[in-house]
Amino acid sequence: MTQTATVSINGRDVLVEWSPAAAKALAARNTPLIVELELYFSCLVKKFVHFHDDAPGRSTVAVGSKLRLYFRPVTSTACHMEQAEALGRQPEVELDTDAVRKMAPKKVSIDHVKGAWRGSYSL
Repeated sequence: MTQTATVSINGRDVLVEWSPAAAKALAARNTPLIVELELYFSCLVKKFVHFHDDAPGRSTVAVGSKLRLYFRPVTSTACHMEQAEALGRQPEVELDTDAVRKMAPKKVSIDHVKGAWRGSYSL
């Protein structure tokens, strides 16, 4: 059965759900899994979910004892295809504006398939 919890990011409720496979993988961890929800404004707007073992200097939200997350809006410093090809993406800077501080995902979904974490979120 899928597990769910509701947390607050930027003053907004965020529904977090994780599959039974994810719950089993989380239970086996010694430390919490850190889930980064990146909203990337570049030539196009893209959403990424990154999984980390720690979050130095980041303020995270606990979803339970083994799961923490944070929302990270960024923008590219330029939109040059040659640079993107060389780096794998455009150079970026973090966004910190009144508008961004009011944004948050609505729903986060996490799974663990064939030994790898997978995630998505909606705005």
